[in-house]
Amino acid sequence: MKILERVSLDMPADIGKDFLTRLMGGRLIPEMEEMLEQNRPTCLKSIKPKGMYDTFEISHIEGKSVYFKSGNIFTGPNISKILKGSDIAIIFIFTLGPGVDALIKETDKKGDSLAVIIMDAITTSMLECLGKYMAEIIKKEGIGGNNWASTCSYSPGQYKWTIEEQKEIFSMVDCNKIGVSLNSSFLMIPFMSVSGVYGFGHIDKIDKTRVACDLCPRENCIGRR
Repeated sequence: MKILERVSLDMPADIGKDFLTRLMGGRLIPEMEEMLEQNRPTCLKSIKPKGMYDTFEISHIEGKSVYFKSGNIFTGPNISKILKGSDIAIIFIFTLGPGVDALIKETDKKGDSLAVIIMDAITTSMLECLGKYMAEIIKKEGIGGNNWASTCSYSPGQYKWTIEEQKEIFSMVDCNKIGVSLNSSFLMIPFMSVSGVYGFGHIDKIDKTRVACDLCPRENCIGRR
């Protein structure tokens, strides 16, 4: 198991702008542009990015189920498709930390709904930066010196992989080491956290799906990549 702490992220100066623009239907009013500038430093101070990941050998895939040598099982038509041909899977979890939740909760209590939307856009974009940072590290380790390649990442709650599968992921890695837990609805605490899996195997055998969004029919989703 690898744990990444004191993560330093290289984030764009206008972070949050693209996500908020998509959220607003393609156009930002001057007030929102100004609030983005005002709230970025506050959001940046609130984050403490951390991540962790671990490697698991895949025993076999049968039907819609992925069986690991550890005894764990993933179930779902897309996760079994994505991991088909993979020899190993790397399970990951990363988070911006509890400070973001506290900041947004405090702002919401003040009744400033627009500031909450702005902060959510900024921190969501920061979470995406952390995801890219984690992906580089995980793919480098998973591919190694073999003639291997990586699948796309896939997470519980994405199209046709139920959120309840979080329970299986959390049984495989000790998320308390980075301060992440599950609530009774299988949502992660802190809220700005992501879990998921990459598969690794011979370049000619693994699934070639570019991103998980390619499997989803929701064309107008603001998170589509």
